[in-house]
Amino acid sequence: MSRIGLVDTTVRDGHQSLWSANALTTPMIAAIAPVIARVGYRAIDFTSSTHMAMSVRWHREDPWERIRVVRELMPEARLGFITPGMRFMAWERAPLDVMRLALRCVIRNGVDRIWVAESMNDVETALAIARIAKEEGAAEVLVGLVYSVSPVHTDDYYAVRAAAIAASPDVDVLNLKDPGGLLTPERARTLVPALRRAAPGLPLEVHSHCTATTAPLTYLEAARLGASFLCTAVRPLANGTSQPSAESTLANLRGEGFEVDVDDEALAETSAYFTELAVRLGRPLGTPLEYDAAVYRHQLPGGMTSTLRRQLAEVGMANRWDDVLAELPRVREELGWPVMVTPLSQFVGVQAFLNVTTGRRYSQVPDEVVKYVLGQYGPPPGEIDPEVAAKVLASPKAEKLRRVEHRLDLAEARARYGDRISDELLLLRMTLPAEQVDAMLAARRRLSAQPGRHALVELVEGIVRRAPSGVEVDAPGVRLRARRRAA
Repeated sequence: MSRIGLVDTTVRDGHQSLWSANALTTPMIAAIAPVIARVGYRAIDFTSSTHMAMSVRWHREDPWERIRVVRELMPEARLGFITPGMRFMAWERAPLDVMRLALRCVIRNGVDRIWVAESMNDVETALAIARIAKEEGAAEVLVGLVYSVSPVHTDDYYAVRAAAIAASPDVDVLNLKDPGGLLTPERARTLVPALRRAAPGLPLEVHSHCTATTAPLTYLEAARLGASFLCTAVRPLANGTSQPSAESTLANLRGEGFEVDVDDEALAETSAYFTELAVRLGRPLGTPLEYDAAVYRHQLPGGMTSTLRRQLAEVGMANRWDDVLAELPRVREELGWPVMVTPLSQFVGVQAFLNVTTGRRYSQVPDEVVKYVLGQYGPPPGEIDPEVAAKVLASPKAEKLRRVEHRLDLAEARARYGDRISDELLLLRMTLPAEQVDAMLAARRRLSAQPGRHALVELVEGIVRRAPSGVEVDAPGVRLRARRRAA
């Protein structure tokens, strides 16, 4: 009997795919964290620089405190952070000293599992980040190969890169990341064995989405072929454009004879909590989608689908959705088949949107698309259309961007802020708008003056509301007795 481990994606990718990454606050996560810890997941896909930025922008919350609070409540969990390589919060690529500082801060605040998913499948860059993560104390490092469907993304393409990853002493797990939910059982039957042969010493983790509806079947086939870990979300934040549900994946695996060590009662309690939360917040519950062959043409990733729909509605252009979807594959081919994953999917998506809404293709080109064509995000998988490249690079904007390499400068930031602020705050100052960071700090000062609203206090309140009579907590340095008042 083979053992399969589940990786929980509920508060990171499930939240991003179905709730635009802007719904959950630290108290909401804290209130259920001890229960999630009891489920017995192999690891928790917990946060990313995108989620950290969203906590500042939407909730005026300190993202570093969120990591610390959840680590205290889940002391034994493998708590994960995903990075696309040379990027932290800001769109532009960051130099190595900034990435080292970012990973140092993430790890010392409580993350111990670093997942590197380089957007271009640039193994050299991914392994450089993996090495830094290990040097900064990460207990486990994953390197992901981002799956895509195109003429260049063959089994050999992935096998060559998997072999290079397996040769590194800094990598503990090989991850196959499928942001568009494009991996089918048929392709898994050739790709998964190719990866296992190329990296026989590394366990394989598979992360997919239900966007094209085949992910639950693909997970089962991947497990039969030797995958060790599968990424799932609890049912309220699963399905749709999110991951397969933990509940159905668990039942399918056990039905096939696989051993999965999960506490079913804790899983059910977690699911009930997020169902109740969805109703309270007015957010959608995850539901299975109908099969749509267009997914294989536009390849829009799950997290971006909900965000782009929301943004179109906000500007009164929801009726252009189908036009944008039709334009996406054309732009992607013209740009040399970039993998549709952050940040490249955003570049392709914005360019497609502009092409449709302006009525003149490439009459407006975002700076990041110019930088991509200039090669500042690494070499594209295929050849960029010469006419498109000439049009993009003919503008004065392109000449300016060619001459100036926009990089976050750690030395300049330290000189500007001196020793007055922590490394964590320095990173926020470097990468986020000043007004957002200022608003977060002001909110934090207000919370300090109202200790009853601290995340841990709200955690206790939430537990007591659900407990029949109250709760008792004994932990190192903490002894808590809370009782529900009699009616």
